[in-house]
Amino acid sequence: MSPTPNRLEDEWVQIRERILREWDLLTPDDLDRSRMEYDQIVKLIRKRYGGRKEIIQEAAIRDTLNRILQKLEA
Repeated sequence: MSPTPNRLEDEWVQIRERILREWDLLTPDDLDRSRMEYDQIVKLIRKRYGGRKEIIQEAAIRDTLNRILQKLEA
């Protein structure tokens, strides 16, 4: 079985810029530490922003990241 492709890697420069605009409490260093891994980015955003119940917050984060990816892949 071949590994699942990392959709973030393909367009990382543009995705990174959009993530930094969308979640302005993140730093470029934060994203560098994420190693372009989707789940790591979600965890980082949840940690940095805190607030609402985790499951609701995670769903909103994943929706936004997926919207960014879809726009770039269109």
